[in-house]
Amino acid sequence: MKKYILVLLFLSFFCAALFAQSLENNEYYRQSVEYANLSQKAMDDGDYVLSREYAIKSQEFAALSREYIQAQLLAYRARSSYVAARARMNLADRTNLRNRDRALYDEASGVFTQATREFNAEDWQNSITSSQRVIELLRDMDSRYAAVDRAEGLAAFYRVKLNPAKRDCLWRIAGFDYIYGNSWEWKRLYDANKDTFPDPNNPDLIVPDMILTVPSIRGEARSGTR
Repeated sequence: MKKYILVLLFLSFFCAALFAQSLENNEYYRQSVEYANLSQKAMDDGDYVLSREYAIKSQEFAALSREYIQAQLLAYRARSSYVAARARMNLADRTNLRNRDRALYDEASGVFTQATREFNAEDWQNSITSSQRVIELLRDMDSRYAAVDRAEGLAAFYRVKLNPAKRDCLWRIAGFDYIYGNSWEWKRLYDANKDTFPDPNNPDLIVPDMILTVPSIRGEARSGTR
């Protein structure tokens, strides 16, 4: 029986450690740890029956903790996808896509309305699917309808890119020659766009396909998306 209890304790602590990054508001995790500690104490006191009961309880709460964390991660993915899709629709409106390609605009707008409905209903998985469909429909919009050649001039918008080796961040983006050429101007980008961030209070959290508005500093002309 002692060996069985040790296995249960190991599983409980292993599961808790595996998901420790998302535990700030996770009551299930705290209960799991509490029962694991009680189980260890009971075993130290030689009460193996009670220790086994506590270990089983710890496992049950660890399983609930995993479910809770998975739900939180899915909600985060849904929000990130929805923010990126909303940014693409905003760009479609700013570049007058409705008049340039009415069929494309109407299709994207319809799917985005569906994504919004699903997101508000906390239907996370379907919201992700719909948001990604909007992004896919409008992925090449900026290159097809940019007012000026991308290779020239200062950009009015910047599309966040997925580059695992050198991740996009506001500091790096602000330093690009076609943005500000000065990384210290990152806060200007943050102030202009934070309402579209997955977490408006976190300037470090930007996601691929988000469209950042690049405000002019001294009235300089800007156009197009980079």
